[in-house]
Amino acid sequence: MTAGIKGIFTMHGKSMEDIKNNPQVNCLVETKQIEKIIFL
Repeated sequence: MTAGIKGIFTMHGKSMEDIKNNPQVNCLVETKQIEKIIFL
């Protein structure tokens, strides 16, 4: 509860371009509501 984690979410895509091509996700990235993206 006090770890400082606001939320953990998953998105599926091959690259950052796939994420940027999704308008809803791109809006979250551009407005810095998503702070970090980790590709596995």
